[in-house]
Amino acid sequence: MHDHQFTCHLGIGQFPIESEEQQERHGFVIITADSAGGMVDVHDRRLVVLAPELAREWLDPATLRERAEQMVLLQGEPAETFEWFKVDWAVGNVRNQGAHLIQPVQ
Repeated sequence: MHDHQFTCHLGIGQFPIESEEQQERHGFVIITADSAGGMVDVHDRRLVVLAPELAREWLDPATLRERAEQMVLLQGEPAETFEWFKVDWAVGNVRNQGAHLIQPVQ
């Protein structure tokens, strides 16, 4: 974000408790939405990012399912909220590691 605020990228996970073995149902998913505007040129999906106050509401167990869905579909931060930089193709390979991967390229 332009003002360097914290952002909350949505995901859902189910993990084993200490006494339980890892099972197929355990895992993690990142919540995405369709890309819009200039983002379509980069990828057909985009992360759903909520402002901190909305993220707290989304995480609250008392939040109704319908309200949580509305936040994901209608209240995520638009792509224009962020400052974008081109990075090396190596970023797309999970085997590549290191801070150098996020350095802007020309």
